[in-house]
Order: sequence, then C-alpha cells, then structure tokens
Amino acid sequence: MAKTLQIGSTSYIIPEQGEKAGWGEDTTAYLEAIANSLANVQGPNDLLTASANLANNQAVSANITGLVFNTGEVQHVNIEFIIIREFDSGATTTVESGNIIGNYDGTDFYMSLDSVGDTGVQVTVNSSGQFQYTSSDLANHVSSTIRYKASTIDIP
Repeated sequence: MAKTLQIGSTSYIIPEQGEKAGWGEDTTAYLEAIANSLANVQGPNDLLTASANLANNQAVSANITGLVFNTGEVQHVNIEFIIIREFDSGATTTVESGNIIGNYDGTDFYMSLDSVGDTGVQVTVNSSGQFQYTSSDLANHVSSTIRYKASTIDIP
C-alpha cells in the first residue's frame, strides 16, 4: 500500500516495496523536493562547525585554518564564532562570541564583525576569501581556539 509523504505543503504518494511499476515520476518528484529542501539547510559552500588553534602574540596576520571561501562561488557569508583563550595554567579564560557578515563584490571581500567579549583577537579577511587573525600577547597563555560555522549565499 502506498504511503503519502509531505514536504512543505506538497504531498507525494510513494509506493511500498513490491508494488506494481509506474511510480517513477512520483518518486523522482519526491526525491527532487527532498534535495531542494536540504539545499536550504546546507548549501555547497557552507561550513559545518569546525575549530582552529590560534597562536598567542600573533603580530602578523595568519590564516584561520579552514575558514576560507571560494570567491568564484561565494558572494555572501554569515559566520557564527566563539574564541576561547585560556591562561594561568588553564584556570582562567576569556571568551568572545559573535557574528561576521561578509560579502565579495568580484574584487574585494568586505566584512563586519559584531561580538560580545574581548579576547584580544582581531579577525580580518583578504581579497581571496581567506579569514585571518592577529592576537595580543596574553601572559601565561595556555591555548587559544576559535570555533565557527558558516552559511553562504552563492553567486547565481
């Protein structure tokens, strides 16, 4: 007996195993609807939650591992992040979290950062879509980490 499955406001009738042939178009439409729905959940250039270690007293801009976007495909980014810096043998931490909004205009990548907290880490982006950082010298530094995830709007 066929099952009725719904995605959004559209219903699809899908056969059970062993039912007679002739369900190809309905099944294909259902699978296309799933693919289209999932494209709104995660796009091809989105970044799932990842982390990178950051150095203490990084005076010259250094790449944030994995936080880079293909400027031939990506036009807009929305990055959620948290930076955690541990010091005093790990007994004390500073935390900063926020959002980075960025766009690529075909030549340059521009960004705006809105955050809560101050870890002494400055984030920038270069024209090739690579996010970078500098950091202050934190006495008795143990570790610094950034965790991030990003959604993108790709060039049509």
